[in-house]
Amino acid sequence: MKKKFSYALLFAIPGLGLAMVGAFFVFGTAAGFFWLTLFGDNPWPLPAEKILSGLFVLVFCSLWCGLVAWGYHFGNKREDGTPLNRKHVWLSAGATAALLLLIILQQFSVGNLGPRSDSLICSDFCKEKGFSASGLPPRDSGQRICSCYDRNGQVTVTVDMEEIMTEKSD
Repeated sequence: MKKKFSYALLFAIPGLGLAMVGAFFVFGTAAGFFWLTLFGDNPWPLPAEKILSGLFVLVFCSLWCGLVAWGYHFGNKREDGTPLNRKHVWLSAGATAALLLLIILQQFSVGNLGPRSDSLICSDFCKEKGFSASGLPPRDSGQRICSCYDRNGQVTVTVDMEEIMTEKSD
């Protein structure tokens, strides 16, 4: 395989993760701007959602295609007949592993991976019982109590989190 294609592939693999992270960053920044300056907590119009979605796709495709083109150009300059530099292969593999680790750690920190938080467990319990909302006392209170609220915002049921956990495991 020619080096220009090899380097395009070496840049494309970690570039996929890098483009995804960059696109999410730009999407989050734009959504924050829309929320803080334009729409706030009011319902957002459909064009705003389409703009954000289009911006995400545009940034992702631009970054990824740009990185692949950079890899192609980088490899094209090295078409001298020597074998592929192993350091570059290891750098690509390391960058890919680092980006995957970054994504996994971020997902773990927001609760999408790993053990479920008390607030999610309490929320699921109250929804199963037909209540409108749920709540927990402050974390530094030392209490692990789940409160379920009715439509008027009044506490209707209070259950210890340990009871919910044992009920779920049965």
